[in-house]
Amino acid sequence: MKTVLSIQSQVAGARVGNSVAAFAMERLGVRVLQLPTVLLGRRPDHGPPGGGPIPAATLSAMIEGLAADGVLAEVDAVLSGYLGAADHVGVVLDAVERVKAANAKAVFVCDPVLGDDGKLFVRDEIADAVVNGLWRHADWLTPNVFELGLLTGRTVDSLESAREAARFVGKPVLCSSIRTALGLGNLLAAPTGDWFCETPRLPRAQKGAGDLLSALYVGRRVRGDALVVALEGATGSVYDVIVRSLAADSEDLLLPAAQELLEEPVTWPRARSLERV
Repeated sequence: MKTVLSIQSQVAGARVGNSVAAFAMERLGVRVLQLPTVLLGRRPDHGPPGGGPIPAATLSAMIEGLAADGVLAEVDAVLSGYLGAADHVGVVLDAVERVKAANAKAVFVCDPVLGDDGKLFVRDEIADAVVNGLWRHADWLTPNVFELGLLTGRTVDSLESAREAARFVGKPVLCSSIRTALGLGNLLAAPTGDWFCETPRLPRAQKGAGDLLSALYVGRRVRGDALVVALEGATGSVYDVIVRSLAADSEDLLLPAAQELLEEPVTWPRARSLERV
């Protein structure tokens, strides 16, 4: 069975971070080992969330526990997401190094969860640690347009500017939330080509939609789906889950109620190949 080590937030009362990623990838048949970077009662945008960041020493000790059981050799991908402290970067990189030493084929996927719509939602020191350290060690990146701009020091506000920023990165990038005349699109920029997949505009999206997209794409790729199939399937599933959640007037993603859409989305948007310039 394919295995992903997912290092991101855990929020008891919300479908974000590992509460999204683990559910989605396991629905695709991928085993998920969860390491929480924070333990919170609710989302911080609701007010004081309760709980807090996991100490770096505790995270490191949890990785030691996995290593002691020989589990690191079974990991096919490490997926990092929301970090609760700047020193988590060193813990993530140590985990990646140890996983790759045990399994040379493993990949590190960095979802640089820093902010959206022009605003940071992590502390400056965390953003600095990710921008100036973590992402450069990744094999794949899954930022939104705002985060891609932060990583590259560029203004990213269109498909073309996202493609230029991805070329600057020089490694596979899945960039989400690119506004188009139709709605929103996701760019997959890879050494073999660029593809763009878009869905109609919706009135809003629940928190955690970006976590869901990254998880579905990684899960599909790890289990063997081709690049474009993974892009199309992940894009369609996220759109369908948002639609189902909006129809229920839910503030959270209704993953249990919509779980069949993670494997078999009703909407299957076709990605178009973009001409190289």
